Amino acid sequence: MIVTPIPSGAPGRSHAWTPSGLRRLSVEMHAARDRADAFRGMAAGMAKPFTYLSAFQGAIPYLKLPSKAGDLVAWLVKKTMGHDWEEGSRPIAWPSAREEQEYLQLSAARVKALNRVLYEAGIFVLRDDPQGRRWGRRGPDNRIIEAYGFDLSPLAQRADEFIRLAAARRQEREAAKALRKRKAVARRAIRQAGETLADLGEMPEGWDALAMETARLSGLAADSSSELASIVDRLEACRTQAEAWIKQAAGRCESSPRRLENEPHTGDEQAPGRCESSPQGLENEPHSTDTKLISNLKNTVMAPQGSALPTISHSPSSHPLSQQATSITPAELLELAPRLRAYLQPGIDHTWRTVIPAAAWLAGELKISRAAWEEACRCVGNQGATVMVALVSAKEERHFTKSAAAYFGGMLRKAQGHGSLNLAGSIWALRNRLWGTMQ
Repeated sequence: MIVTPIPSGAPGRSHAWTPSGLRRLSVEMHAARDRADAFRGMAAGMAKPFTYLSAFQGAIPYLKLPSKAGDLVAWLVKKTMGHDWEEGSRPIAWPSAREEQEYLQLSAARVKALNRVLYEAGIFVLRDDPQGRRWGRRGPDNRIIEAYGFDLSPLAQRADEFIRLAAARRQEREAAKALRKRKAVARRAIRQAGETLADLGEMPEGWDALAMETARLSGLAADSSSELASIVDRLEACRTQAEAWIKQAAGRCESSPRRLENEPHTGDEQAPGRCESSPQGLENEPHSTDTKLISNLKNTVMAPQGSALPTISHSPSSHPLSQQATSITPAELLELAPRLRAYLQPGIDHTWRTVIPAAAWLAGELKISRAAWEEACRCVGNQGATVMVALVSAKEERHFTKSAAAYFGGMLRKAQGHGSLNLAGSIWALRNRLWGTMQ
């Protein structure tokens, strides 16, 4: 800021200053000008003004600049030439104030305010002639001889800074996005665990406190990914506790007696209520798997041993495909299709009675509709439907033209079409792919 001192002897105005009418420079503007003065230009052929502009544009969302800042800087950069950024020159653009107002569609006052904000932010420096004007002239070789206006050299000086800032904020944004996803999964899993415990009649004493803590953590706001990570860690600890209660409840249900259909009543059957519910419903009741619940249950609850089977209107054990399914044991099927294990209790030997309900859960994860699963059970039997789901789950995602559910539907149509589905051949091909050619 240039000011004119008033002589100390002036009446009533000793030690005062009168405005000069020139631009007022803040401390930040002085610092920006000093940094720009240190710019000596790039080596011949090394100046890349549009690279500097791109770096600045990538950092704009994180610099807290006015909305028109990017438009103005891009417009000014386009008014320079590559050699303006080289040694012995300086990248200055000198549009008039009226041109700037017309381009930005802003009033004179708002244009002045925008220029000042960008000057203080160190994006460019305003260099005026002694009369406070902008102008410039070039020689026959189009090199600047003299110019006053917007000095854009800070863009070249700060290009690396802008790139680092954008990369850091992008990484922060991606980390926060992943954490928010984990937060949603944990919160949903806790809610599902509560529903499962309620169905089993096994609500632990600490559930109310855990539910309150879950609600509190879910409502907390986070200003950074580190704060969000702390919240997510505590939510996942709550989820771990809820899953532990589920496993304890499932273990008690497994150890309690369960009367099988068509067995004689002995009078010792478990009383209705506790542990009576199962993921698939009771035998000979409608199959009521909630596919939305299934899709998130993989890491929440395992199908208990002895779960009731899905609805089967008849037992097509004589169907060729049902007979083909018996060519593989449950243990071998679990080796060939390991995704089934997610819905089974570990450390025990499994039979078809435990593997079939697990396949029903896995069908939900694969987005196979309840109707398609029931139709497969009716068409090729429980074991045949289980093998079909296992074969689909063992394929890589890129194998499907549309989706796993659509592929399962195609298999089902082949099964309905006079037995054109070859389960035995598919089992054999999967064995060969995973274990090598069978002799």
